[in-house]
Amino acid sequence: MKLHRYLEGVSVTAFGLGNRLIIRAVRPHVEKVTITRQQVGGALALGLFFSPVLARPVARYAPTTVTVLLVLWVVVAVVVGNTEAAAELAEADQAAKEKAAKAGPDDSDDQDDELQDAPAEADLYALVRYVAGMSDQGTAAHLSQVLEEGQGRGLFGHWKVPDLRAHLEGLGVALVEGKKLTFNGRQRNRLAVLLDALPEAAPGTVPAVAQKAA
Repeated sequence: MKLHRYLEGVSVTAFGLGNRLIIRAVRPHVEKVTITRQQVGGALALGLFFSPVLARPVARYAPTTVTVLLVLWVVVAVVVGNTEAAAELAEADQAAKEKAAKAGPDDSDDQDDELQDAPAEADLYALVRYVAGMSDQGTAAHLSQVLEEGQGRGLFGHWKVPDLRAHLEGLGVALVEGKKLTFNGRQRNRLAVLLDALPEAAPGTVPAVAQKAA
């Protein structure tokens, strides 16, 4: 038997579980054994009679025997504990799978995480120009700030910066990495869209700030 497969992940928990299982299995057999006083007396008498003969071998081999027995006990307890823990884990996993199968697929979380539809191009470009006006330069807008302003106005539900980037690039809008802009003298270097890179579009409107966000 290859013990290393069972000794992986050895822990005090596995050792304790194995001990309990072994004791639980042995206890019924031990409880059935009845020892009388006569039997105890006879055993003591035999021990005293053979003690001169057995003294030297016992003294010589007792430490080794006890050590081997202790090691075997620990190994067996750990193996039993790990095996039982693995079986319980497998049963719990199977029960979870059966429960999930009975409950059926739950699409509510997926629906909650679906991206909101993109705003109209004209409104999107109007928002970009509005955000660009917040910087000291007024020539570009950081995508993170566009996203933040838009979400405060009920746009870009569940969007992240990569989503906004992909959408703008899909519209043919060129983006600039690490664009330096200052806000009241404070510098920020982030992914941005230049106003000069915005395509021609009909005038759009910037939605009002949503009441919750306000």
